[in-house]
Amino acid sequence: MAQASESAVDRIPYGLLLARLGQESTARFRRALRPLNLGAQQFIVIKQLQAIGSCSQGELADALGIDSSNLASLTGQLYARGLIERNRDPSDRRRYVVELTTEGRQLLTDADKAIEAGEQDMLNALGATEREQLWDLLRRMADALELCPSTEVEACVEAAGDQGLAGPTSRSQ
Repeated sequence: MAQASESAVDRIPYGLLLARLGQESTARFRRALRPLNLGAQQFIVIKQLQAIGSCSQGELADALGIDSSNLASLTGQLYARGLIERNRDPSDRRRYVVELTTEGRQLLTDADKAIEAGEQDMLNALGATEREQLWDLLRRMADALELCPSTEVEACVEAAGDQGLAGPTSRSQ
């Protein structure tokens, strides 16, 4: 009995296949954010602000694992677009407290939907259970290799070409 013919993908080393899938995911992420005029680092900042609420710039920098001078530049860009507010902390006038504006929350909602649509298209070949399994396996690999812990977001963004962090928005769809 003849064996089923091997596909080209069967001959590709894991690393190469993962790299190619990563390139495709990054390209889709870029396309999703482009119409919103939003970069990956800006997306991550507003996503983190959504998660933790208002906080000082120092607390936000610590939560993101990025240098406070880099965060100052990012928050300046987001402030100029009206996506965040920066106000003096009433209890410590040396500190700024940042929080999302209504416009920032809406842009984040739009970005999440756009990213999810791109991921849905990419994951169409998998059922819901397979998507969950894929996410669990990728997460285990990332954890085992100590990739992208919450304290190293900046390094992950740089490794993804400043655009490739979409997250698991559609993993269980």
